[in-house]
Amino acid sequence: MERPVAIETCLGELRFRDCIFLDSVRQDERGDLTFSGEINADLTSKGRENRQGKKWIPYTLTFQRVCACFSCELDTYENLVGNGAFAGSDFDVMENSRWLKALPVRKDFPKESCRHYRLFTYDMVYHIIAASYQMEVNL
Repeated sequence: MERPVAIETCLGELRFRDCIFLDSVRQDERGDLTFSGEINADLTSKGRENRQGKKWIPYTLTFQRVCACFSCELDTYENLVGNGAFAGSDFDVMENSRWLKALPVRKDFPKESCRHYRLFTYDMVYHIIAASYQMEVNL
């Protein structure tokens, strides 16, 4: 059964609608997808320990070798998926992903090297299938 598993960042788990603010999204010629903005440290499980007096922490989150991405406005996503839409955290890996299992990825891109990530920002929800991710936080 598909289920979201919270990704532990250096600030801990990211939770609640006001946690991740998005300033920009950029996709480059290699297929990497980069999100940047600020994280509300008050809405993270370890943010108060690590924030060094800052409430808003700049971040850059890059997904490498993206082979699929879906985005949807947050309230529309809740109507689409139902009340269980917000189970998990604001940044999850989706275990036993139905989408990943059904996705016909190209032959030179082994499906077993991909993971299904879900990211909630203040206004949008992103589902991303990628080989990996890297998150940089400016404490």
